[in-house]
Amino acid sequence: MADLRDYRLEKLSEEHSRLIWEWRNADHIRPYMNHDGMIPLEEHLSWMHAIAEDASRVIRICYYLDTPAGFVQFSQIDRVHKTCEWGFYIGEKSCPPGSGTMMGILALEHIFREEQLSKVCAQILDFNQRSLSYHRKLGFVEEGRLGRQRIRNHQPVDVVLMSLFREQWESRRLRLTEEATTGHEGNQDR
Repeated sequence: MADLRDYRLEKLSEEHSRLIWEWRNADHIRPYMNHDGMIPLEEHLSWMHAIAEDASRVIRICYYLDTPAGFVQFSQIDRVHKTCEWGFYIGEKSCPPGSGTMMGILALEHIFREEQLSKVCAQILDFNQRSLSYHRKLGFVEEGRLGRQRIRNHQPVDVVLMSLFREQWESRRLRLTEEATTGHEGNQDR
């Protein structure tokens, strides 16, 4: 069982570039992204350069012990209205169950406490029940739906809009953190 104390977030650096490219193209991640096509290395490197220069993003790599485990980004950060979007994935398939929750706890603590934002928004493909369940577990609530927003396997797919306010997170974080540090987490997500 995962323990929150075994995880940390670090800033994205050049050394992570190839690993992130491999994760973005991995079969366990790509189908759940907004764009599910294979990403050529040159396109990925341009994207990495662009996000490194983008002040409206916060990008972190989640480590499990000494191994890079996942990627989390907060984008479209609006410092006036204190809102942002987020996206994430666990890239390392050998991570212990519960690694996704650990990364989520660390990331949300960072964005609400250190960055002082008030609301995090998420967009989830409606067939991704695992991600919808994960977001609910963290305290996200559904705000709406974009009907037939994406095409997957030649079929239109809805996008579910969810959000989490700082107050909702504050009421959840203690229980989730306690479960994460004592190993009594109910959901075995990655």
